[in-house]
This record gives sequence, C-alpha cells and structure tokens, in this order.
Amino acid sequence: KGVKISIPSTPRKKDTAYQKQTKRKKFRTRAAIEPIIGHLKTDFRMAKNYFMGETGPQINALLAATAWNMKKMMELLKQKIIFLFCKIQIMLFSNPVFKNKLNSGFC
Repeated sequence: KGVKISIPSTPRKKDTAYQKQTKRKKFRTRAAIEPIIGHLKTDFRMAKNYFMGETGPQINALLAATAWNMKKMMELLKQKIIFLFCKIQIMLFSNPVFKNKLNSGFC
C-alpha cells in the first residue's frame, strides 16, 4: 500500500545529476547487500523460519546475523594469531644466540 518499488532503469530527462547519482548509489548498495542475504539464507539457515509467533522471523534474522558476524570475527582472530605466530618465529630464528645453539646441537 505505502511501499514504493524502484527498479533500475534509464534516468528520466528531467532528473538532475544529483538525482541520477543518488539513484545509482542506492541500487549499488542494494546490489552489494543481496549476495549477503543469499549467503544468510543458504549457509545460516535463514531460508526457513524455525521460530513461532510474531517475533519468530525477527529472532531468526538476528541469530543469522549474529552467526555471520561471529564467523567474520573468528576469521580475523585466526589471521591475527597466525601473524603473531609467524612474528614470534621470525624473532626466534633471527636471534644470533639461537642460531649458534642450533648449529652446536643444544649441547
């Protein structure tokens, strides 16, 4: 009833440059969000609602978004741990005292 659906099409002649730019920007952001929603539906069980009641879909969307964010945070944490591990290895093996002990056999 009160929803206006906008579809990307050629701009009208009376549109200003600013209106054309805002329409283009809106459609680009929507195009960037749609793949994320697709992943939420397939990978995070958002295709079917498992909760009953009026708030069921909201809870389902909140849980799927939380799982998505936690997955992103775990990937960042994994990268930071690997970086720290590599940095410690570089520090250990670049130390001349440690190199001498490796060559002498620790005895």
